[in-house]
Amino acid sequence: MKEELGKIALAGLLHDIGKLGARAGETTAEGKDHAAVGEKFVRQYVPRPWQDALAPVGWHHHDPERVGQALFPVQVVMAADRLSAGERERRAGKEDEPLAQMVSPFARLAPLPHARTWLPLLPLELRPQHLFALARPWEEARVRQAYADLWRDFCAGAEALRRLHEAEPHLESYLIGLLDLLLRYTWAVPSAFYYDVPDVSLYDHLRTTAALAVCVHAAFSQRQAELAGLLAQLRGRDPQEWPEEPAVAGLVEGDLSGIQDFLYGLRHPKGAAAILRARSFYLQVLTEAVARWILRELGLPPTNLLYCGGGRFRLLVPPAELTRVEEFRVQANRILLKAHHGSLYLALAGVPLAPAHFGAAPVKRENGGWRSPRGLRAAEDGLNRALARQKDRRFLELPSEELEELFAPYAEGKEVCRVCGAPADAGEMEQDPEEPELRWCPRCERFRELGRNLRNAKYLRFTWGPVRALPEKPTWEEVLAGFGVQLEVGRDPPPPGRAPALLYGLDAPPPSPRQAHEAVARKFLVNVVPLWRPGEAPPSPEKAYAANPGEIKHFGVLARQARGAPYLGVLRMDMDNLGWLFRDGFLAQEDSGAYVDRGTFSRKHSLSTLLTVFFEGYVGELVRNLAQGEGVERVYAVYSGGDDLFLVGSWDAVLTLAQQVREDFAGFTGRRDLGISAGFLLVHEKYPLYLAAQEAGARLEEAKATGVRSSDLTPPQKDRIGFLGRVVPWAAFAEVREWKERLVRAVEADEAARRVLFVVREMEALYQEGRKKRGPWGPWIWRAAYWLARQRLAAAREKRPLELYQDLQQRLRWEAFAQNIETLSLAARWAELETRGGER
Repeated sequence: MKEELGKIALAGLLHDIGKLGARAGETTAEGKDHAAVGEKFVRQYVPRPWQDALAPVGWHHHDPERVGQALFPVQVVMAADRLSAGERERRAGKEDEPLAQMVSPFARLAPLPHARTWLPLLPLELRPQHLFALARPWEEARVRQAYADLWRDFCAGAEALRRLHEAEPHLESYLIGLLDLLLRYTWAVPSAFYYDVPDVSLYDHLRTTAALAVCVHAAFSQRQAELAGLLAQLRGRDPQEWPEEPAVAGLVEGDLSGIQDFLYGLRHPKGAAAILRARSFYLQVLTEAVARWILRELGLPPTNLLYCGGGRFRLLVPPAELTRVEEFRVQANRILLKAHHGSLYLALAGVPLAPAHFGAAPVKRENGGWRSPRGLRAAEDGLNRALARQKDRRFLELPSEELEELFAPYAEGKEVCRVCGAPADAGEMEQDPEEPELRWCPRCERFRELGRNLRNAKYLRFTWGPVRALPEKPTWEEVLAGFGVQLEVGRDPPPPGRAPALLYGLDAPPPSPRQAHEAVARKFLVNVVPLWRPGEAPPSPEKAYAANPGEIKHFGVLARQARGAPYLGVLRMDMDNLGWLFRDGFLAQEDSGAYVDRGTFSRKHSLSTLLTVFFEGYVGELVRNLAQGEGVERVYAVYSGGDDLFLVGSWDAVLTLAQQVREDFAGFTGRRDLGISAGFLLVHEKYPLYLAAQEAGARLEEAKATGVRSSDLTPPQKDRIGFLGRVVPWAAFAEVREWKERLVRAVEADEAARRVLFVVREMEALYQEGRKKRGPWGPWIWRAAYWLARQRLAAAREKRPLELYQDLQQRLRWEAFAQNIETLSLAARWAELETRGGER
């Protein structure tokens, strides 16, 4: 990292930190002015070697001519601050509600742009009371106390960093640690609220300001007079009138394609869960390794990594560095082609950003979509077109002689790995000790070992080093080394090393910093595998299971630990309309009738931060909490990140989690109309997991395909689950679940014969077969009525409760039959599975 760029990034990262202190009651001789409070923080908590570079913290809202020799960095941060805050909307008057808390970004999305929910002013912890949207803001006294608590704890963390770096400064490591502190304590602190709707967090405003400051500094270091003129325009004009020149930054996006085939292209079920988890983890760290490799090649600080997850990353780079994007794409895909024979490809493109891209933008309806030549939308449209073109022409940036291998005979005369299908020379394959006919290639064996190491992993460390050439058949470790990264993962932190490193605590607060050159941060990673607990009994006495505490349960155990039928549940879930929400979800109609896109730079990144917290952090807590409540671990989290997840385990536990994810997503967003659809599959323990994953994905697509769009300002309504051959809206699923529970209680208490479950399903089968000819009326109605009447009389003779039969009669009589039979039949099928014994 270039030291000069690291210092301007630090100035941008701390330029508004005084807002948190001022709201907490911190004062200076100048009063509670946030710039003065920020300057006081710098003197107290920033290591001395960098304090002289932080004049912008105290002067970014004052006359820059009074700064003297520090004029240029102050102007840089002032310009970056204005660009980052392009979303701010001047209101005509005060609103009734207090605005000292942050309005949830989800509350600002269409189709309810004026709804209000608030985020709790608490540190970032993966608990509902710290995360879920509030219907009402807190009272003033509680808000004041919350700010004081956040400021106190933030300063304590900053002091620990200061002590570490005072004697042995390492700016890149310090920036990573500071970013982690800011995320923890300012994720839900509004960046501004006196004149603006406070839906952008201080964390996202500070980090985007820092990234922009780096780019502006690099772009104008030789054109300082031009920067002064640009700053005058940014300060004097409305953001919708900001100039279309010059370029102030470059937006670069990387997108790994081929992920689905890479993850699910396994050919043998042996060890599939461990390998699948390892491959999923590898894709996550590979994405980050590539992103950080580009930053290091450009000498840019870690603040310029804007997003990394779900196989995608975004960087902010100086405009002049856009010319190197093609070079990075060639180098990365040369490595990926050699390592994965074309299954993974990196689309990598960049577009210049001018001031006009940072404000809200007027839009018009054209050719079935909303268009604008300004705003972030215009830049992202160009970026998406470039990425799409690359995905249609994969690897064509490489010389033809390097592509010849793709068209040469594959695995001719060689042994093929039974797990992944890759060829290997004689003597390379490793024989499976339990299945001698199964032979593993070295790469699959390394993935299996990684999967084992992940089962208890609490820490992950990236160590930076020189880029290494790849061997002929590289393992996953050697691929990462091709990007200058050594990766270590385990239950305990690795011993301190000499090289610069980044030590992550997984889903828990990070450890205390140990060395100045080893950055410490928290990484959200849903890393949950079901392990045998001490004293836990095997589920099936007639079958011998090795119930060794701490060992991973195999799928046969998870199937037999299910309630009722011994099956596995495979779940794929995905947030509905995410692309639409990021593109059109911030559209709003003004009083004039015109439409404007308020999806600005900081606003979109605040939304992105929250989605990362939910899918990459909170989902893992749900899985762990279920195990904690039951006292037994029954679910394997294969993947959760971006906006989707993939779980496998005892079918009833997986289904419980599907419902919990849906309910908690509504609580997290404060919106029930922002859907998350699911595909659920019931399979035998020996069914190939890669096929189950594909089929569950198909059920998910069926659930999403039924959405209906009511207007240009509303997304298609989906929010459904594909379950037991049906597509059911989540809103109706609650009734299915209630009837299932009622049927299960009645059967288990001998209040009703188990036969009722099969009769209801038989009646629905008759109805589905005959309604095409007869319509909704047919013999199924009176056959159901006759059978239920007889069961009701029998229950009366035996003095059993009658309510179940009475309610079924009401719901299956006359025209009500067609309205209720599908819900009741699905509930009966679910109850039949739950009340079944150990038989298949």
